[in-house]
Amino acid sequence: MYVFPCQLASAQRGRWYAVLSLALAVLAFTSIAPAQKPQAALPNVYIDTTWNPPVGGTTWAAHTAAELSNALYSSAPGDIIVLDAGTTYTGNFDLPAKSNPGNQWIYIVSSAIANLPAGHRVSPKQVANMAKIVTPNVIADFQLDGGANHYRLAGLEMTTASTYCQTGRNCSSYFLVGPQSGVTPLPDSIVIDRCFIHGSPSYDLQSGVAGNGTNFAVVDSFISGIHYQATDSQAFVAYDTPGPIKLVNNFLAAAGENILFGGAGGNANRGVPSDIEIRNNYLFKPLSWVPLTVSGKVAVKNAFECKSCQRVLFDSNTIRNVWANGQNGFAIVLTVRTSQSGDFAVVNDITITNNILINVVAGFNTLAEDDQCGNSSYPGCHNPGSQDRWYIADNLITFYDPNLPGGFKNSMLDLMPGWNNFTNSQGQMRDVVFQHNTGIPPASQPCWDSVFFSAGGQSPPFNNLTNNIWLLDNAFCRQPFGDWGFQGTYGLTQYMGYPSTPPYDLTQRFFGNVLYAAPGDKLQTFPPNNYATTVPFTYVNPATGDYQLLTPFWTDTTDGQISGVNYSMLP
Repeated sequence: MYVFPCQLASAQRGRWYAVLSLALAVLAFTSIAPAQKPQAALPNVYIDTTWNPPVGGTTWAAHTAAELSNALYSSAPGDIIVLDAGTTYTGNFDLPAKSNPGNQWIYIVSSAIANLPAGHRVSPKQVANMAKIVTPNVIADFQLDGGANHYRLAGLEMTTASTYCQTGRNCSSYFLVGPQSGVTPLPDSIVIDRCFIHGSPSYDLQSGVAGNGTNFAVVDSFISGIHYQATDSQAFVAYDTPGPIKLVNNFLAAAGENILFGGAGGNANRGVPSDIEIRNNYLFKPLSWVPLTVSGKVAVKNAFECKSCQRVLFDSNTIRNVWANGQNGFAIVLTVRTSQSGDFAVVNDITITNNILINVVAGFNTLAEDDQCGNSSYPGCHNPGSQDRWYIADNLITFYDPNLPGGFKNSMLDLMPGWNNFTNSQGQMRDVVFQHNTGIPPASQPCWDSVFFSAGGQSPPFNNLTNNIWLLDNAFCRQPFGDWGFQGTYGLTQYMGYPSTPPYDLTQRFFGNVLYAAPGDKLQTFPPNNYATTVPFTYVNPATGDYQLLTPFWTDTTDGQISGVNYSMLP
């Protein structure tokens, strides 16, 4: 089930090495020793989802719901269950545990799977080639039993016609694929491939896929219409899993979080979600939901959130449309929550590279320690967790107009310390590299901030507010600032001055950036090798989305490349 870089297909291997090269490039300027710069570990393993149907077993032709149930219980590892394309199977279907010493697969496929080529994302336009599974209630279409293993669902449409309805609300189901909470042992080796999983305007779904299992993958699939009134909802959610997890080449549309790791289960969880590969996905929230959020019928939060995760690669994804509603409109949220995810939760070794964040209120929100752990809401939490080793590079952020409904403060990166309720002290954001990122303000006004440093209620002068933060080679849409309003070299010294002695002092950790001083802002002085200007930036071709910086053409950077995003690396 594992694949290492040398085993990847050539295109995937090329992308992997590109990410690795980016991660190493940050080390290659001046005389800085690698040990002093945070290096985020990539996933230790990658799940191999190569299409490889079993050979030599029994092929079960399931023409009815009853025949499907029988095939699921009677089949053996190495078998294939074929469902009729265009046929609807109404019911709830268990994927049971089976003795499987040879780790053979059971494939559950549409009869027209050949019309849905492997490696190509499906769309709703292809439903004629899919068999349709419909739950009539709150129970999943496919429920994974404890110990269920080596199942692959391919070419299936999954949805709900739930009869669980409440006055004034949509009818609803909880999730369409996954295990119930706490099943033992965890399901293992589950692949959802080329499937269309969805709710509708008339049916709420709390989650599309609940990925609580090991070696769990969703590839080339289309998950949409995931929303739930006044409640979080996710296209994909996993909290009770040690990983690995793979999400590649999917369309994921959900109101709450398109992708969420952690946030539930508490100390009953079996590990930190780890070794997570998220590549080439399209994370989407339709703007038609904006008025529904105003009326309270849909609860919108962010696109990608980690409350407990480690060794994550989030690469070459597109995020479109995130506005302020249940949260402040950040596209990506990296906030450790031991209070919800267990005392062992961390948000460590995060690599976020080559992504496009389109029409989002803000880019990245962070938290060093969980300020909810140990308070009155979570008295059973005893460890505020930690965050370590993040590499955020070559991401393009275009901002949602703050004057529109759902608008709020546009910011590229907010660094938040959190409060440790056990030591009665602030947390400390540490070991973050933020490099070659570009923020594009809306036409109506400049962005509110590029990087905001929260003091968490502390008063200046600050003593080690952050530790080992590196802001390199970015195109900043405004000059950074933070609580108490400090700016320029003095402000950066207050906010990110530790370590303060060469060769790892501020002159090396704030390097290669260009900064726009908006009308009314004082043009600040910054450390050498940075350039601040009152002249608006220009870009190669905004009409086509090419926001490679054209002016100022600033290459006094750590790697000699022009500041800001490298357009050629974007999806």
